[in-house]
Amino acid sequence: MTGPPEFRDLVGDDVPAEEQERLTRVHELLVAAGPPPELPPSLADVPGPAASSPSWLPHRRLGAAFALAAAIALVAFVGGYVVGQERTDDDFGAAPSIVLRGAGEMRVVVQFAPPDANGNRRMLVRAQRLPRTKPGSYYILFMTKKGKPIAQCGTFKVGSGPLTTVRFTVGYEVGDFDGLRLSEYRHADHKVRPLLSAKLA
Repeated sequence: MTGPPEFRDLVGDDVPAEEQERLTRVHELLVAAGPPPELPPSLADVPGPAASSPSWLPHRRLGAAFALAAAIALVAFVGGYVVGQERTDDDFGAAPSIVLRGAGEMRVVVQFAPPDANGNRRMLVRAQRLPRTKPGSYYILFMTKKGKPIAQCGTFKVGSGPLTTVRFTVGYEVGDFDGLRLSEYRHADHKVRPLLSAKLA
């Protein structure tokens, strides 16, 4: 077993006397201190990604904190959507209602919001007591001129409830048309059957 290296073997002979004296003192202190203790086995492995989690938060509480944060974000998103939707529907408050009627108690109430800066116009459509759509079938709302369907506003389906509300956005001038028509596309025979209609004021 070899002893500690000689100081002169480490620094050589070309070091100035003052610097050599200072380094000699440091060398003697290091030799007196001895070798550092061995690395504990618990520190022998490099920490994995889990070590990057905050040390002030226990692991079992960390998952709960993430779940709580996700729940708060979801509530904020849904709440913002609902509030935004309510504000959007406020634009229809002063808009006149156009009522499409036909046989029985079926009817559709349509309102147009004022056009936006780009000329697009939103529509609020409330369908009441329409028959539930069968698989593959759907309803179509048209803008008409002289009784003929010219431009499609949109399509929708109806479930078991008495009221179905949908919203469309159209880019054409409503004043270019004189009426509205609701038709049903039937998947069974691939035909479009007119149901309700109304004149535009």
